[in-house]
Amino acid sequence: MSSRQLDLDAQLPGTYPNTSERAQMGLKLNRFCYDLRLPENRALYKSDPEGQMERYGLDGEDRRLIRAKDWLGLIQRGGNIFPLLRLAQMHGDNLEAVAAQMRGETVEQYMASRDFDMFGAAPPKPKES
Repeated sequence: MSSRQLDLDAQLPGTYPNTSERAQMGLKLNRFCYDLRLPENRALYKSDPEGQMERYGLDGEDRRLIRAKDWLGLIQRGGNIFPLLRLAQMHGDNLEAVAAQMRGETVEQYMASRDFDMFGAAPPKPKES
């Protein structure tokens, strides 16, 4: 399918544009993750994850990826990073852990590649040429 805004044939490796097809494929997953904002849904998921995934109609592949904490796989299937982070937090992963996993790195490797001080110091100033 062509897009008026994106040349999907020229996209950067490792990017997964939110096309209408990918959004449709991820609709149930994103709804499931978005609804984890509600305390009662978090409690239901903690007590019966399989039952909660069933209630949302998640297919076998989405369930397998969730069990494996394969955040990149879920993105590739249409997951949106913002609601997906709710699910990751339910599994004990923060943004840095998710990003590291997506890059195939440890959290330490990922954080070492960042160009900022995570404890609040200003980012380094650009070097003058």
